[in-house]
Amino acid sequence: MLDAGCGHGRHARVIAGRVAALVGLERSGEYLRRAIATPTSTPTPTSTPTRAPLYLRADLRALPLRPRSFDAAYSWYASLFMFDDAANAAILSALAGALRPGGRLLVHHANPLRLAQDPHETSRRTLADGSVVEEESRFDAARGVDRCARRLRRPDGRVLEGTAELRYYTASEWLPLAGRAGLRLVDVTSTTDAGRPGRPPPGPEAPDLIVLLETPT
Repeated sequence: MLDAGCGHGRHARVIAGRVAALVGLERSGEYLRRAIATPTSTPTPTSTPTRAPLYLRADLRALPLRPRSFDAAYSWYASLFMFDDAANAAILSALAGALRPGGRLLVHHANPLRLAQDPHETSRRTLADGSVVEEESRFDAARGVDRCARRLRRPDGRVLEGTAELRYYTASEWLPLAGRAGLRLVDVTSTTDAGRPGRPPPGPEAPDLIVLLETPT
């Protein structure tokens, strides 16, 4: 299984013990150092050690993966679509190529219909060391893009800041997007109604979208 955009490994560490092998792919070297340094589990005298993830530093736009080498892959918390539509589609196609026939890909991101109802959000919080984090996001419903700015003010006066644009696709956009990538759209659901039979596509009340895709057999 592949964790595409694994960050510091918080999902990879949980899933690794449930599959034969899990590879976490991440562009940030600092995130990967944190992932490797964090134990997969806390062993006890009678427990069986949990299989640790394998970590790979790479860019989603240039996947160094052999074709048909994975049974499944997932991307959680909007880490997949941080580029323009052409690059996002290319990434999805490359992930499809890394999956075996009948392999599945799970993609999770925020629900653009929900964001369109409240397109401007701000937050401010103080961390344990006294640092202050300020965040602001503005969602452009016409483009389906959420522009996020984050600023970290350290107690010593240093300031770190950056911006990112995240592309969120609606349930109706996912069908053609999947087809262009050579994938079959299996389901679009949300964390609020997963597993509920006969449900309609998530509406603006759903906080997120979970998209399940499959390669042809």
